Amino acid sequence: MVGQLAETHLCIAIDLPGHGGSPGPDDFSDPTVETELSFVEKIVTELTYEPIHLVGHSYGGVVALALALDGRLPVVEMTLFEPVAVSALGSTDAIQPMASLHTFLLKYRESVRQNTPHACGQVIDFWCGEGAFAQLPGFIKDSMEPMTANNIRHWDLCVSIDSSSAILQKCLIPTRIVYGTDSHPLAHAIAEKLHSQMSQSKTYIIEGASHFLVTSHVDECVAVVRDRSLFKK
Repeated sequence: MVGQLAETHLCIAIDLPGHGGSPGPDDFSDPTVETELSFVEKIVTELTYEPIHLVGHSYGGVVALALALDGRLPVVEMTLFEPVAVSALGSTDAIQPMASLHTFLLKYRESVRQNTPHACGQVIDFWCGEGAFAQLPGFIKDSMEPMTANNIRHWDLCVSIDSSSAILQKCLIPTRIVYGTDSHPLAHAIAEKLHSQMSQSKTYIIEGASHFLVTSHVDECVAVVRDRSLFKK
């Protein structure tokens, strides 16, 4: 996606704390999204003073939404690819998908506590279906293993960050909210809930895509980022 978008935009692709070459977070005992917000703010302000189009996928979408709501950067538009903003869902929203999530998280956290090999594979199977992790090459499976603690931290924040209706309704940033037809029902429910609460938003559904749509359906995702229909009156 960056390769295509860089033809017309300055693209700042950020590895969140603990990913790629970025230093790891130091708040595992009491995680806070402020760790990510201050990290992104520092990088962006060092590289540009221009208003930005903020793009995030999965947990990155949660961070992007929190950053936009925080107001510390000049965000003029936003694209969220299947943001895992679980806390946006109320007690009566998406009852079955939420029950599925709670069952998954209980099993996943217990597997991590028991140091089960490749416990992180349960995340892939949750989003993509049973057996999806087993199909990945060995080197990818092994590269995910050291990221497990970070992933648990992400889930803790996804379910705790305040994304209530009262907060979301204050967001007037034009926002594209994207999900795939083959994604977990939880992703669909979150996307539709965000859209219902954010007055300047539009949903996009990508046929045949699932949670990792930003790598499996690159052209379609780039087309969404470039779409200007949100700005037409």
